[in-house]
Amino acid sequence: MDCNWKKTFPNTLPLLLLGVLLVLYTWVLLTYMIPVTGGTDQNGYHVCARMLNLNGVFYQKPVDDLQFIGHMWVVNERGEYYPKYPPFYPALAAGMNWMLGEGGGFYATVWGAVLSVAGMFVLARFWVGRWWALLGAFMMALSPVIAILGITKNSHTPSLAFFLWGMAAVVFASTRRSRSSLFWAVLGGAMIGFTVGIRYTDFLLIFIPLAYALFLIPGRRKWLLALAVCFGAAIPYAALAWFHTQAYGAPWRSGYSLTSESSAFEWKFIPANFLIYVPEFFMGVVGPLGVFALAVWRLRWRRAIFWSIWILPTFVLYLMYYWAPDGEGTGAMRFLCPLVPAVILFAVLSLRRLREKILPYRGAFFVSLGLLLLLQSIWGWTRITKMGEPKAAGDLQRAVVVESVRQHIPEGAVLIANAGLLNELDFEKRWRLYPSYIMNPREIRNIVKRSLDSQAAGLQQSRARALDKQLGSFNYGQLYKYLREFFERQQKEGRPVYFLGRGWEVNQFQRVFYRYFETEKTGGISGTRPAWLLRELKRDASRYRPRKEPVPLTSYEIIRLGPKREKVLPIADSQNLLQSERREILNRINPENDQLLQSDLTRLETIRDDLAALRRAAQDAKRREEARRKAQEKRKAQQRLRRKISDANRRMAAEDAANRVRMEKQRKAEEDARRKAELSLSLPPPTMK
Repeated sequence: MDCNWKKTFPNTLPLLLLGVLLVLYTWVLLTYMIPVTGGTDQNGYHVCARMLNLNGVFYQKPVDDLQFIGHMWVVNERGEYYPKYPPFYPALAAGMNWMLGEGGGFYATVWGAVLSVAGMFVLARFWVGRWWALLGAFMMALSPVIAILGITKNSHTPSLAFFLWGMAAVVFASTRRSRSSLFWAVLGGAMIGFTVGIRYTDFLLIFIPLAYALFLIPGRRKWLLALAVCFGAAIPYAALAWFHTQAYGAPWRSGYSLTSESSAFEWKFIPANFLIYVPEFFMGVVGPLGVFALAVWRLRWRRAIFWSIWILPTFVLYLMYYWAPDGEGTGAMRFLCPLVPAVILFAVLSLRRLREKILPYRGAFFVSLGLLLLLQSIWGWTRITKMGEPKAAGDLQRAVVVESVRQHIPEGAVLIANAGLLNELDFEKRWRLYPSYIMNPREIRNIVKRSLDSQAAGLQQSRARALDKQLGSFNYGQLYKYLREFFERQQKEGRPVYFLGRGWEVNQFQRVFYRYFETEKTGGISGTRPAWLLRELKRDASRYRPRKEPVPLTSYEIIRLGPKREKVLPIADSQNLLQSERREILNRINPENDQLLQSDLTRLETIRDDLAALRRAAQDAKRREEARRKAQEKRKAQQRLRRKISDANRRMAAEDAANRVRMEKQRKAEEDARRKAELSLSLPPPTMK
């Protein structure tokens, strides 16, 4: 038995270390994971999953045209709003909500990242040994972009996991000679085909197993393998075509066909994007060990074609994409997730060849490899924590807001807030949500202009036109009158109206409506959060100073719009109401009537008034300057117009003179011809000799 243990232990140890790696990796991700929606893109995925759980459909229908629908949703001819993304990731998240409870779908990206690390080990095992495959899994786990995408609640890590495990199934089928092994090829094709239902651009991934079968598998078996892969991929493709037919009317139409974003791929973007993608990929995605992927040891045309089909199509496609933010983060690098396994395999194969050919001495090689792994670990840890800390802090703020709104606002109420908060609250499906920009004509016009004037619009252009048609022509007074009537209708239907915002946003809301409705503060959102979770960022330059204390959260207030006043509050009563509110606030701040504090508060009010006066004076000066500029432009335009009229008159006079001269010449020519004719008639006919 001891002999068997000694034989199996070297083969089992890499698996044990892989298990330890996966446990640590999961712990890091769950530390930074906060179960909230987390953004505009995520709203499209997870609110769709929520609709699937609640109503069994992928779409939602608003009760009116002003109700909040995320910007990543598109409307079809039937008035049904679908996310422009494929449906398989929302279906996956809905399944996890059903199994784990409400919000369980948020963890789909965590398990996608963990399974990607495990899938990297399984796939690399077919090219290299267990220990080298463990190195590949280690590199995948230390990729900051993959780790942060694991807590971002979007589609990239689930798609990567399906691709890696599908590719592993195809490669496994190629190593077996029995016909039953074709089942694994079918399964692998189905899993890789499933990625197209998660991300549309992943349709390029199906060519990778086909290239593997056709270029790396000898004999006629490669055709059976390729057919099995195609048969498996046809299953999710058919399901996706059926969904497109139901949602958009044709199997080839997707949500992107209702926007202009599908045309935002142009060759002219390649040079600028290339200078962003290449440095960031090696500095922010694969790290120092990824440089070894650039070493070329031997050129074999079949393998070169296979690796080129894996890397180049996705890389070139996104080099042509219009959206590529420059800077550290997941912004553009998330699009290159399918390339990460190929680069890691290249690096591992290069290191193995380095071990065999250049550094045959085991001790020297392992010391060098240990130093490289230490460098890779430090790089990965610092980058993961540098991006994970602010991400967790932002998600924690959103989670506190959602929980506070649950406690203070009853279900079915009308809630107005900025679109960023509504992206989070929309998942609850407890309230009627309306974006705060509907109270600002300037913001409405900006949204419409950005959507209609840009080629790749954030908001579907038909939705922007509907918003412009309904509210775009209103000025402030007309818009506020429209909203007062709208709020009054909501209250008559039994739905209370609430506003959620920061202090200055609440003050603006009250200034607009307090003369027409009673207002009541129903709650506040405040608190603190830890300054850091796993690593403190931006420490003071002096290490002797203490670490940061808990950081205060951004404060929000919730006010309730009460019943409509019997008559509009007169100006004198408005002043009395505001003075009374001012006294209540001062008494709450200074209950002991401290004279020094009272003096400071009075001085603050004076400073506020002075600033307001200066701001008004600056605005008046700006308006006067603008009026002078417009008047000057008007005078210049009038002068230009007068000059044009004068020039036109001169041209017309010159043309008239020329016409008169021409007519006079013509008249004289006609008279000369007439005289000659008369003269010829008066002469006797010539005599004939």
